Amino acid sequence: MRRFALRIDQLPAWAFVATAVLVFGAVRAGRLFALLHQSRGGMELGAILTVAAFLGIVIFGVRRRHVAAWRSTMQVLGATVAGNALGIILIAPFIPDAYQISLAPMLRDTVAAGVTMAILSLPLAIALLWLSRRFGSHSQLTERRLRVIQEEWRRRLARRQGGSATGA
Repeated sequence: MRRFALRIDQLPAWAFVATAVLVFGAVRAGRLFALLHQSRGGMELGAILTVAAFLGIVIFGVRRRHVAAWRSTMQVLGATVAGNALGIILIAPFIPDAYQISLAPMLRDTVAAGVTMAILSLPLAIALLWLSRRFGSHSQLTERRLRVIQEEWRRRLARRQGGSATGA
């Protein structure tokens, strides 16, 4: 898990956002597909997977400490808005003609609503991300600082043990 998380941490911004859009879009498309076919179990599973995908994006957004808090927040919010639009695009071929729904207005309204919510929640999201980075826990999942400190302690301990063995 650490190697996987480390690779995601080191992704360039465009790759992180593109991956997040693809993951979130695929999960949203699955939920919309279940909604289209009126599958209650599928909708519940889709809702759980949507929340899990969103939390995963947020967790990896928080972990990307080499990116400023406001940029990381914009990446997460942008990925969720674009992922939601991608989900609609992926499900569009499966919508029956009897529904008479046009893709362009639906996408326009979805993106407009997502952008509006992102703009309104941006200050709070940036503040929460900054606070989580500043005062967050030292868990292995959300913070790399503890691992860096532990590695330094191990190096110092190895130097002391190696130095005392050669000095005797």
